[in-house]
Parts: sequence; structure tokens; C-alpha cells
Amino acid sequence: MFGLGEIDGIERQLRAAIVALNKKKVANVALVEAVDDAGLWPDAFESLFPIASSLDLDRLIARAPLFICAVAAEIGFRFEGVGTVFWAKLSDALGLPITMAQRQRIGDAFKAEALRYGLSRPTDSAFTTHFSIIAWPIANALLPVDLVGPVSRMIARAPVAALPGQGRSVNFPTLRAWASAAEGARLADWLRFEAPTTRVLTALLTENRGLVVPPPSYMRLCDAISVDTEAFFAARAARLRARAAKPNVTGDPTFGRLSLSRDAAGLHLFASWPPLPQALYDDARSVARSAGWRPRLWGAGNFLHPDNALSGGPFAISTPTVPSNENPAYPEASEMFGAGSDIALALAGRSIDWGVYLLFDVDDEQKSAEQRFGILNSNTGLVWVGTRADSGTQLGLKTIGTTAGYHFFEADLGDADVRSTLTREGLFASQSRADLVRHPVDAIFAPQGVVRPDRPFLFYRQGEVAEAVPQSLPAKGWLSAVSGEGGRPAVRTEESPLTESDVLDVVLFERDSAFEALIEQRLQLRVESRLPLVDVKISIDLEIDGRLIARGRDVIPVLPLTLPATSKILSALYADKVRTALLEKGRGLLRIQVGRTQIIHIKLARPAAAVVWDNAAPRLVGAQIETMLVEANAQAPHRFSTVSSISVPSRGVKAYGLLLSDGRIADPVQLIMSNVLDYGDVAANFGEDIGSRRMFDRGRGVCDIARARVAWARALCTTLPAIGAKGRIVRQFEDPLVVDLCGRAWSLAEHASRRSPTDPHEALWLSLLDCGLASVPSQATAEQADMFADAFIKHARDLDSDWPIGNMVPRDGAMDDALNIAFSEAISVLHSAGALLDVEDDFDFGAPPEDWEKAANNALRTIRRTTLARQIAPSEGGRALSRRNYANLSISELAEDLAAWTKNFALPRGQLSPEVAAGALQLWLSPAACDDVDAAVRILANDPFVSRATRYAALRVGPTQPTGIR
Repeated sequence: MFGLGEIDGIERQLRAAIVALNKKKVANVALVEAVDDAGLWPDAFESLFPIASSLDLDRLIARAPLFICAVAAEIGFRFEGVGTVFWAKLSDALGLPITMAQRQRIGDAFKAEALRYGLSRPTDSAFTTHFSIIAWPIANALLPVDLVGPVSRMIARAPVAALPGQGRSVNFPTLRAWASAAEGARLADWLRFEAPTTRVLTALLTENRGLVVPPPSYMRLCDAISVDTEAFFAARAARLRARAAKPNVTGDPTFGRLSLSRDAAGLHLFASWPPLPQALYDDARSVARSAGWRPRLWGAGNFLHPDNALSGGPFAISTPTVPSNENPAYPEASEMFGAGSDIALALAGRSIDWGVYLLFDVDDEQKSAEQRFGILNSNTGLVWVGTRADSGTQLGLKTIGTTAGYHFFEADLGDADVRSTLTREGLFASQSRADLVRHPVDAIFAPQGVVRPDRPFLFYRQGEVAEAVPQSLPAKGWLSAVSGEGGRPAVRTEESPLTESDVLDVVLFERDSAFEALIEQRLQLRVESRLPLVDVKISIDLEIDGRLIARGRDVIPVLPLTLPATSKILSALYADKVRTALLEKGRGLLRIQVGRTQIIHIKLARPAAAVVWDNAAPRLVGAQIETMLVEANAQAPHRFSTVSSISVPSRGVKAYGLLLSDGRIADPVQLIMSNVLDYGDVAANFGEDIGSRRMFDRGRGVCDIARARVAWARALCTTLPAIGAKGRIVRQFEDPLVVDLCGRAWSLAEHASRRSPTDPHEALWLSLLDCGLASVPSQATAEQADMFADAFIKHARDLDSDWPIGNMVPRDGAMDDALNIAFSEAISVLHSAGALLDVEDDFDFGAPPEDWEKAANNALRTIRRTTLARQIAPSEGGRALSRRNYANLSISELAEDLAAWTKNFALPRGQLSPEVAAGALQLWLSPAACDDVDAAVRILANDPFVSRATRYAALRVGPTQPTGIR
């Protein structure tokens, strides 16, 4: 406990520390920085409680305002996201009760000191509005403890170009858009304190190089991070990524290494290269993902996801002939990344030394082999030898197969005749030649002939009696090759590129609102990796009070992947009994494990709200704003009217909430249901309120309707029937908003195409039926017709994997074959089940290529919704939106794409920032996650073509419900 004299001394120390920081040109000083710079609490802050229990709080606020603000900022640093908890903790720290009037005086003291000394100030956000007094100490806390995890994940996963680094500043719009989609509103609000936030991010990424924050403040941040295991490893990975400076890339070749495998299907050749530097990889990945780039190595084989295409491999080589030097591995890199760009040069340098001969060391099981560089010199063992098919060379050895334009042979080095043949071709030397034996890490990750500085290696000669001595080279060192049969290969040193330790990365979108996302069945879980991993095991456990409630297990076929809602993992969490148990307790622990390397724990809790419902009555917390009790029924959910009390409706559903003085409704409203309910009771009727583009019109304006939609989406529900009714009501807001923002012509066109599929092969099935290329037996039921469709889709994808990504027209004959196989399979299955349809057992579909071209064009027009795209102006912008790929896009990625689209094609009044674009997309896709709906609707109402573009993107990226298929 402090006396008045000690408090006066602390007040002077604080004032001197703030003035010193002001002289250093530190913008928007956070009060915690001044506390740490002055070293006010030599002991643990909690050990000082109670700080001033014998003093009068009103007198203390007037005499030592900075001292009171500093104590409040310390509580803000320990902020837990609940307004009532803040005041209770501050009262315990001071040892004094705090009245409502004294709370306001503390807020006024913060405001006065901020004006005098340039302290960090709250920004205009939903949190500030609801917690106008608490927002001051939060703004001066530098980095509240509850944001340590989200900030660590952000610097490890957000686009590296948006983070501070050498030669670049923080891109806050991009970071806020990423945070809104991946973490939630709390992190997005913190990113609005731009000056203190820049210092925190820079300090964490550079280990406080240059003392961007006071050393004690940096130690405070490090201590908070070290407590959270996930945050600790995320921050470490972020620092590694930041230190991996983008190199000055040249077009020099980077030769890869080949590997060969053999199974029942034959031989398979693979190529791999050293991984790209992390910073370069992140930049290239962002560009490639936004454009939907799907390359094929040397223009053949499967289409690669950008994350895999930019990794080091291994990649399957599917070319029928040996690629020429004029045929680069990444033929479209210049068009995608720009001629002469770093990433284009790096990819252009990836090549393979396609010699006349290829040598491979075979494993003991004779199923795989690694490429060998240099000639053979051992008299034992097996090797595989490849010869170019176009060279005409015949070795007379045992043939094992052909692939990628090479004939492969098996050579037993114990056979003298085989050694003689290999010697004649210059592949074998009787005199032992030294081999370079590297450290295992270098042998796996470094290019051929390269070692890392000061890491041991040796030259080893087979059969040599003298023991080889390990040696090493300094940085930029080299040893020249020695020619001749008794020579040795060259070796040089290169610095090891920094890589992240984690092989896998798990991203849970809307992490801070995961409780509501699980209850409302809209969890988005994505697993990513720089490596092309397959068949990765994933498990999820949900515990409530130490008791296991749900468990899900699944296998991810290929990474990266966003888990679909139908996955075994999410289906286990979405079970009614699981969500009911979570609703009853209001808390839980979600544990996610991927493989054996990644385990994360996510605390689920019913969100603390600006409105607390006590005894079925709402109470506003954290702010003293005039409010009115309002209600809206399900028949007119957008029209909230003033009422005097809350009552249970005789039929249907009503929403009750508090209307703020500025026209907004405080979160959350509460749904109250009657025991009697049918579909008519939740059928909304917007009547004559549709069609107005006015922002506010006594509940009938477009922003009023959008606000009401968000309020209903965030409504407090205590039962599963209430959640079901809420979902139905929220969906009915969509048509009025589409008419108001996009126009009636757009709405009519959207209704006409609403049931259209978005998968190209599903659309092709419907198109070929319309074109008469095939017909389902007339006796088939809808379920049986789906069997024909599913079989065709499966075989069409297998027989022509290039359509429609690589070719706009299906390969000649592929779809006819798919129809033949599909109908044969479906009929066989149906006949086995006793459904004897009146059809032939043998099928022979066949159609001219021009008929399939017509069907394919119709299918592409269907999935692209060309009628809608034509209503977007300018027409070039509409075409750009229609032609892009929307598969596997997150909201944050699509938001950045839309923001760039508006910069190119929209008027200044309609240009979106990534953050506002994310809010506009969430208004359509997930309104409960929509932050700052007013800013989004204001721009959408200003420019109908931007509204249409945003709606179009939401339709293309949203879930599909094709008609008549599955």
C-alpha cells in the first residue's frame, strides 16, 4: 500500500517518463510503456494490492491522475474481455469501491492526460461504443494478455507483405481484414491502435532490435507469450519467417534431384528442388492463390495447388517425352508473376539435368531409388540405369520399365559382364573415385554438391584402407573437383535458408467466436502445409468440465484442405446432443490434433456481451447511454418497436433488445418463443419496405434492414428450436437486401439461376441431359437418377482431369466413355438391388465433338452465372469476376481480391478496403460475424455495381446445392 508522498513521487516519475518518450518522437505513447520505462513496480504488480485502501478515490483522481490511469492500464493489460470484471479487478487493486460517477471521472482523467501528453486513444469501434470508459485503459495497455495468442498467430500466418519489415510498413487494412475473418473483432479492434501496434509487431518480429519499445515492456510481452505454448511456438515461427529476407534472385539454374519408384502399375519418376525462401514463398503464394493459379509441371500431369506448386516437392513427372531446355518446368510463371520478378526468376531456374544416362541407387526392397551423381565404382549391389529413348542406346540389361521418355534397366554390379557394359558407356570405373558424404541434414535439404558452413563432410573412397577424416568449410568456401578416375567431386558452401519448424499449420476461422460458430454449425477449419502431404490423420475432442462429450476422427486426403461441413470431424461436433450440452454449460475445451506434430487447445465460452440478460431483463454494461426496450416479431423482423415490458408471445417468436440513442441495437437481442410454433409463425413479410436505397428510414432503410439481420443472427438462444427458428428468419432477410442493394433486375436474374450448380461436372451432367446426349430411364426414381449422375461425374473427372481448368472443351471421346462406364455401373448396381429398369445392359454412347463442346459451354455458362455477370459494370470487370476460380478461398483472401477489383473497376465512392470488403461478404455469408455493417452498407448503397460484384462473389464462394444431384 502506498502513501500520498509515495504516490506523488510515482506521479512525477510517470510524467518524466512520458515527456522523455515524447521527446523521442514516440507516437501515441501507451501508458504501460511509460510505466515500464520508469520502472514503477519493482515487485510483481499483484503483490502491491491494496494500493491505496486508506485514501479517498475522488481526491486521488484529482491529485495524481496519471497514477490512477497507470493502475487502470495495468488492469487493462490483464483484461479478459468482460466489462464487469474490469471494474471489479480495479477495485481490488486499489482497495477502494468505485462508484458509477468515479468510473466516469477516471475516463475523463484519461482523456485529459491524452490531450496533454499525446497518449494512445481509443478508436471508433463497436467495443469503444459499448465500453467507452474501459476503452481508455485498454488503448494504453500496449498488448492485453487475452490478445497474446491471436497476435502471435497473426504474425505467423497473415500475409508477410502486410507485416513490418525491411523496406515496408504495416498494411493495416490487410491485417484487419485477415483478423476479422480468421480471429475476430477483438484483434481487429486492437489493430486500430496503429502506432502502438506497429511498435509491438516490430518488436516481436525483430526481437526488439533498435529498442522500438522499452526493454521492460518487451520482457513483459515475452513473459506473456511464454505462458501460452501455442503462442510461444507461433511467435518463434514468425521471427524465423521475418528473418528470411527476400534474396536477390537471379535466373541461374537450380538443378533438382530425381527419385524413382516401382509398383504394380509400373515406374514413377519424381523431381524435387530446394525450398524457396520463406518470405519469397509467402509473397508468391499470395499472388498465386488470389489468381487461382493451377500449374502443371512441363505442361503435363495433374494440376497443382499453388501451395504445393511453390514447395520443394517431390512432384510426379508425367511428360511422355524428355522435356527440352526450351520447355521450362513452370511454363506460365512469367505471365502469372510478371517477367523479371523474383519469383518468376526463381521458378524459371528450376530445372533437371536431363542427361543421356540417369543412375539411381536402389533401396533394399527394390521399390524406390534416389538419383546418384557421379560414376559407379562398387562391385556389389543393384542400380537402376535410365537411357533416353531418343538416344537409341541399348545396354543389353534387364528392362524394368519406361517413363518420362527414359528406358530403365536393372544392373547387378556383382556381374562382371554388367560392369564391363557400364564401363564401356563411361558409367563405371574400376579405380575407386571418392564420393562426397555429407551431413544427413545437408543430404536431405541442400542441393547436390553443397554443404552448410562449418558442418562436417568427408570424401569417402570405396575399399580404402585408411580411415576418412571429416572436414568442413567456412562461409563462401569451396573445393574444386579433381578429374580422373581417382578424383573427387567439387563441393561448395551456401548459407542454410531459415525455415519454420512446424510442418503443419491449423487455422480456425472466427477463433474468438468459435462457441457461436460451433452452435450455429459454421465452423471453418483449414489445415495447410508447405509440403505436399497426403492421408494426414486429424482428430478433434470436445470436453466440458473435464468430461469427453464428442470425439471425431478423419483422414485428410491431401493438403491444404478446408474441412467440409459433411466431414466426420464436424459431423460429430454438430450433433444435437453435443450442441445442447455446450449450450447448457456455456463453456468447453476443443482440442485439435493433426498427425503427431500439431496440437492446439481452444477454449469455448459463451461470449461476454454489451447486454446482460438477468432474470429475463436486459441490462447495458460498460456504458451509460440512453436506451429503450424494443421488440420485433418474426413476421416483420426488421421493424423494432418500443415496448414497456417483455412478454412471452402466444404464438411464434419475438426478439427483445435495447435500442441505443444512435439507432443501433445493442448485442445481443434475446429470442423468446412460445410453445406453439409452425412454419407460418416464422414467415417474414417485408411488404412495402423493399426497394428503398436510403440508409435509414425509421426501420425501413437498407442499413436498418442490414442492422436487423445482424442483430437476429447474433441473437441469444437458449434452446435448439430457438436456434433453428433464428436461422430461418435470418435467411429471409436476404431477398430484401438483394433487392435494395443490387436492384430488382438482379434479384429476378438471381432467382432464375439460384438452383444452378457451381461444380462444372454436375453442370455438365445436367447440360448433356438437356442436349439429348443421354437420358435416364423413365422408370428411375429421383434417388436412382442420382446414381447415374454420381457415376458419370466420378468417371468424367477421372477420364478428363484437365477439364475445365486446362481445356474449355472436354477431350475427344472422354465424356462418351464416361457415360458408357457410368450407365453400365449404375444399371448393374440397380439390377443387383432388384430394380430391373427397362434398359440395355450394353451401352454405346457417342456424340460428335461439336455436341460436347456445346454441352460444355452451356455448363460453364451455368456455373459462371453469366446472366448475373453481365449486369456488373464495367463489362470487363464482370468478365474478370466470372472467369476466376473460387474454390478453396477464405473470406480474407476473397476480400483482398474484391478490394483490388474495386480499385480497378469502381468509382471512388464505391472502392472497398479489404476490411470493409470482408464485412460486406460476411453480411451475405455469415451475418453473425459481420463487423461494422454500417461502413459496408454505406459503400454498397453508394454503388450498385459494387453491391452486385460483392453479391456475385458470395454466390460463387458459398455452399452449393445443385438440383437433382446428391
